[in-house]
Amino acid sequence: VSPAGEDLAVGFDYAGDARWHMTVPCVFDVKRLKNGNLIMGSHRVIQMPYYMSGLYEISPCGKIYKEFRLPGGYHHDEFEMEDGNLLSLTDDLTSETVEDMCVLIDRNTGEILKTWDYKKFLDPKTVSRSGSWSDHDWFHNNAVWYDKNTNSLTFSGRHIDSIVNIDYETGDLNWIIGDPEGWPEEMQKYFFKPVGNNFGWQYEQHACVITPDGDVMCFDNHHYGSKNKENYLAAKDNYSRGVRYKINTDDMTIEQVWQYGKDRGAEFFSPYICNVEYYNEGHYMVHSGGIAYDSEGNPSEALGAFAKDQGGRLESITVEICDNKKMLDLHVPGNYYRGEKLKLYSDGINLELGKGQILGEMGVTKEFDTEIPLDPSGEMLPESCNARIEDEIDRFTFFSRFEKGQLVMLLLEQGEEVHRYFISTTAVPFLAMCCGTFLDSDDRNTRTNINKAGLKGTYDVRVIIDDKKYETGVTISC
Repeated sequence: VSPAGEDLAVGFDYAGDARWHMTVPCVFDVKRLKNGNLIMGSHRVIQMPYYMSGLYEISPCGKIYKEFRLPGGYHHDEFEMEDGNLLSLTDDLTSETVEDMCVLIDRNTGEILKTWDYKKFLDPKTVSRSGSWSDHDWFHNNAVWYDKNTNSLTFSGRHIDSIVNIDYETGDLNWIIGDPEGWPEEMQKYFFKPVGNNFGWQYEQHACVITPDGDVMCFDNHHYGSKNKENYLAAKDNYSRGVRYKINTDDMTIEQVWQYGKDRGAEFFSPYICNVEYYNEGHYMVHSGGIAYDSEGNPSEALGAFAKDQGGRLESITVEICDNKKMLDLHVPGNYYRGEKLKLYSDGINLELGKGQILGEMGVTKEFDTEIPLDPSGEMLPESCNARIEDEIDRFTFFSRFEKGQLVMLLLEQGEEVHRYFISTTAVPFLAMCCGTFLDSDDRNTRTNINKAGLKGTYDVRVIIDDKKYETGVTISC
């Protein structure tokens, strides 16, 4: 299971004993590649709360063979293509929106071969919104799947309560699975009509899967459980489930053919994260990794990281089912993003020594355009800021502490050349927190990541706080 909070990636056997554990916060999904290595998110944050530098190809022993760096970073999910190239969810860090892009990465060079921008097939202004929707995070893409039978890509969009499918080559929209309420009339042709008994739509779902026969599976978090605010469900009255839909794209009908978890009610309810896995017909895994209780033991309305801060308790339940029989019902304290069933050893690579590779490139960090004309004060940054800098080959991170409401800007100065980076000192409310691993328990502490892409030479690091420019005594070489 992979982390969604302070608890890091860990592997359990069928007896529930821990057999494998990571000591660094590599996050989001862990998958086994065809060569036997693992692929997962790096542990290097490039933008809070959880956008990472890219992906690690790593052995189960912890040897990193490759880091695939992405200009827009990595989040949530990745997928290995038949030719070995990698699909990765990413961002445009210069855009006003997040989690609405996917790229294809060359496995050997790290080069970006193809990009899909979801704003080209969906209009953020007219989509039907989930209860967690925001202008900034309008889609909230948490899964990608490639289906070779239809040469299509499927994306899960939590904040539109929908799973969308597009043509791999053209990027044209093929269909949408989700409650059609609230969508414009011209979009209705992309939705399916339910048939059969006991049908239910998914809400704020995660982890879409296309089965070999073309059925669609996902983890239906069922958060809010409605498009209509008047019908939103409280956590104590809600449920989550794994669900499988059979779709007919000729007559645009959809039938629910399997589900697990609804009958367990609130004890299995996860308002965020989680996944399902298809192993064979009738053989599935359902991972409810975002279960949370408040300080009084009631199902929590807050997501895991925030529920824990308020004195709550977190839990994950992972169930393996074969022919409707439970083969595993694993309960683990803490929230875990996804569960994956992996053999400890594989037929491929288990460990090769030697130097790893850093591939791809980092993007240019977004700068603050407004100039604040101040002369250097000559004073050092106050010790109360607890400032420190971690310098790496391709970026640096500025850690510091400020008071709420202070105007703060980080400056890189080289003669007349100045780069400005705004540092927010106001706590930001998050409607989605699929990975709270990097959140600081003290909201006065800040973390500012600056990529070295686009920078050249040696820069003096200075900091503006309100109306004074301070020295740090530190230079950064790019």
